[in-house]
Amino acid sequence: MTSIRDTILRLLPHPTPPGLRPIGNPGTDAPVLVTGNYHLTVSRLERVLRGYQVWLLVSNSRGINVWCAAGGGHFTHHDIIAAIRAARLSARVTHRRLVLPQLAATGVERRRIAEATGFEGRWGPARLEDLPEFLDRHCRLRRAQRTMRFPAWERAEMAATWAVPMAAAAALIVASLSGGRVAAVAAGAVVAEVFAIFLALPRVSIVGRLKWVTFFGAAFLATAAGAAVLQLSGGAAASAILATGWACAAAVALLSVDIAGTTPWYPGTINSIGNRFHLELVEDRCTGAAECIRVCPRNVLHMNNPTRRVRIERPEDCMLCGACIVQCPDDALRFRFEDGRVVEPATVRTTHLNMLGRRATPEETEVMDKPR
Repeated sequence: MTSIRDTILRLLPHPTPPGLRPIGNPGTDAPVLVTGNYHLTVSRLERVLRGYQVWLLVSNSRGINVWCAAGGGHFTHHDIIAAIRAARLSARVTHRRLVLPQLAATGVERRRIAEATGFEGRWGPARLEDLPEFLDRHCRLRRAQRTMRFPAWERAEMAATWAVPMAAAAALIVASLSGGRVAAVAAGAVVAEVFAIFLALPRVSIVGRLKWVTFFGAAFLATAAGAAVLQLSGGAAASAILATGWACAAAVALLSVDIAGTTPWYPGTINSIGNRFHLELVEDRCTGAAECIRVCPRNVLHMNNPTRRVRIERPEDCMLCGACIVQCPDDALRFRFEDGRVVEPATVRTTHLNMLGRRATPEETEVMDKPR
């Protein structure tokens, strides 16, 4: 039941107690893997790591998954430092190495951890199911394991996260207007609509102008399917079809708010309404440290071997998560808005994304920092 709850309500915080957990029977030389205290992640990690001898250092991420928590300032190097000290990790292991979750790179600066505790962090794979191979290779990472995948089973989980509450709301509203039979059909149409969109990714667009073709196409097909079910189950009055159509249209309206921001492939759309922004490389600052390449979840950045400088090779795939900016030791990456304003690395490191994916500009940061 807990697993079902976590899957359906995965957008909501669900904490598990932080602390150092043994997986198997780890010794003093066993690897130490760091994660947040989001219950769904910790339970899946324990399943994936079954049969291995490792330490799992669960840090306080306020019950939020590490990617969202790190981007929102709820999971930082300060939390990991606190977890290391609380667990007395230096007395439990003889080495001074940590495996950090790559998706926490938006808010975790590994050099700060080393300065405060002496533990050197390295980035693990982007997806937890790659951890067994990573451990079998003595904590060496394949390049493909840095890229964030979005398999069909996980798209189905995210579809359920959207569809279940929307279908429940649609059923309650339609039942009060048209009766239980129509309510059940309307709820089923909403579920089918949402699952169709997620399972069709990436073949359909959910960003840009083409997203409306996807959304309204799915709504039309779901309404038509609902009308067919009503007809087969005893006739379909115009009011019943209209109620089903309104339920599907309402689902489209909710999805269009920021469905992209709940996927690991696209940046949120709300934060750039009216003033889009993009990743910018300041070439004369780049020294080729490649820290940015190691943490990019979408394989946007590549090394230009002749010059030993990084280049932005696939800007269309950039999620604007800011991990590369936070990790670059030379401050060679930053955000630039269409109106010319620039968000420098120092601002990115201290102002985080809110629940709608919006990042403060330098002017807004200055206002927030003024004493009240």
